[in-house]
Amino acid sequence: MTTPGQEEKRYDPRDTTLKFVNKPDALDAFPPEDGDRCLCAEMSCGHAVTPQSLTGWCRSLLDQGQYKFKCPAWKDGTVKKCDKEWSYQEVRRLAVLTASEMAYFEERMARLAATEYCEFKTCPGCKTHVEREDQSNLSVMCTICTDEKKKVYNFCWQCLKEWKGAAPRSDRCDNDGCINAVLELLKNCKTTALSEEILGPQDPLLHLVVVYP
Repeated sequence: MTTPGQEEKRYDPRDTTLKFVNKPDALDAFPPEDGDRCLCAEMSCGHAVTPQSLTGWCRSLLDQGQYKFKCPAWKDGTVKKCDKEWSYQEVRRLAVLTASEMAYFEERMARLAATEYCEFKTCPGCKTHVEREDQSNLSVMCTICTDEKKKVYNFCWQCLKEWKGAAPRSDRCDNDGCINAVLELLKNCKTTALSEEILGPQDPLLHLVVVYP
């Protein structure tokens, strides 16, 4: 899909680095008539795409908070999705990303990956991402808010409100409603014991708490 004033991207038929195929665009739910088809290239999974459809699909994934690009097409003759993951390098090349598109993709991918693999949360004061360095302390300082307010600004990693009470603490702050949902669940859940005859006296599973719905 193109925005007003934007020219639709197409492949250069002279590009020998791509494998052009006579297949319909697997990412287009409403493919055009045969005579109006754009030149398609084959992805590593075997499905055909156009640069426009590939750009649109991958951008929609990023906008949904997903930074791994997977093929949504159906496997031939089955009711299963392909789900093959494409590398960013492949996407960048076959989507013919512009400089501005690459900047957007790479910035979004970095943010999403950082949120998944690192201890990042959004500061309730300035809405920027803050990393928690001490995993045992719920009181986290935001340097941006501290600088703007000219005083130390801490917020609670658990309830995401401005910190109240003494610090450091690992259980909660003094804000109303600040609870650890997992601990609350474990406190009230049923438990079951697994015997040593089944697991052996040193088996770590003996120390598990089993939670029932």
